[in-house]
Amino acid sequence: MTTPDQAVETVAERVRTTAHTFLFALQGRLAHGRDRHLPALLSRNTPPDDAGLWLALELTELHPRSGPDPDHVTYTRAATAVTAAAQLWARTDVPHRPVTAERPTHLGAVLARVLAAGRGDDRDVARLLRAHALDEALPHLRPLVSHARKDGLALDYGLLARDLYLWQTPGGPHRVGQRWAQSLTRAKAHAARTARTASTATDR
Repeated sequence: MTTPDQAVETVAERVRTTAHTFLFALQGRLAHGRDRHLPALLSRNTPPDDAGLWLALELTELHPRSGPDPDHVTYTRAATAVTAAAQLWARTDVPHRPVTAERPTHLGAVLARVLAAGRGDDRDVARLLRAHALDEALPHLRPLVSHARKDGLALDYGLLARDLYLWQTPGGPHRVGQRWAQSLTRAKAHAARTARTASTATDR
């Protein structure tokens, strides 16, 4: 029997896959000069929970291939999360690139690089983590991600969309905020260790 937590995680993973599939395919089409209207559409000041905007995006993967469709609340949260991530992609011009072992493009790693470059500070992150609703978090998230463009960084918007979905669930802002904070702390520690190792190697 599926528990409520398992059901949430199942939808969250579907949100991640949908966002990745949409943006990965769109970036490929844009490279060939197609679908240039979509970034412009996503850059408009339209709220991510606008059902009309969902119709312009390829969100069919939010529906399972077998079993019942998600209820209205679940689908609204899922579609809003994918759309919010896609809007952030369009408005920041930071490309989508999935996380790999060699290429950490999750939000914590990206924010660590942004802060290390002096393009933001911990207060900006703290304001993001104090947000209680998605429409409060997104205005703080956008400028932080925008800084990544200046350093040629990419972001895994699939993972971000997953988190934006979970943010909308009960207790989500606290859980997701904690995970972002922990991810950022780990990324900072890893960068510090790498810098010390490089410094030691140079001194030899």
